[in-house]
Amino acid sequence: MTETSKQNLAILAITFLLAATVFIFASFIQPTINESKRLSLEIKEEKEKILLLQEYKIKSESLIQSYQSLGDQVNDIHIALPDNPQTAQVLAILDVIAKNTKISFSGLSFTEGIKDDQDYLEIRVRFSSSYEDFKNWLNEIEKELRLIDLVRVNIRPASSQSKQLIMEFNVTLHTYFLSNNF
Repeated sequence: MTETSKQNLAILAITFLLAATVFIFASFIQPTINESKRLSLEIKEEKEKILLLQEYKIKSESLIQSYQSLGDQVNDIHIALPDNPQTAQVLAILDVIAKNTKISFSGLSFTEGIKDDQDYLEIRVRFSSSYEDFKNWLNEIEKELRLIDLVRVNIRPASSQSKQLIMEFNVTLHTYFLSNNF
């Protein structure tokens, strides 16, 4: 074998080995590299999702703690705006206020209604008292935690005693509650 043949054979072997290396790289290594890049990207996306979920978890725990620290205020809200009319509780409230202000009811009625998509309990009260006792009664109604609106007041003289003028009051009140439509 001549020197040229040896060189040609070596060049052919090198070319074959180079082609085999390119083939192996293209067939096996490149897909693995691509798969590795894809998996790295997925891992990065999943880590971002995990970080986002951890942030949400921290926020939710913070909100839960805030809600728990507001327990008394939440209870007050439920008292101020209950989820049903609670007629018995309203009657008890009015009875206590009436006793504290020396007023005796001569008539009392309850009616449920809806106005502007808000449920309410209409309370019609009739009693006779002095104007001062009436003002005290209204003042106590205003202090009550339960939302109570004064809708209508009709006043007329009932009788005249020696020192005080006694009047007859017809009062309409509304107290509100959440409906079950929510």
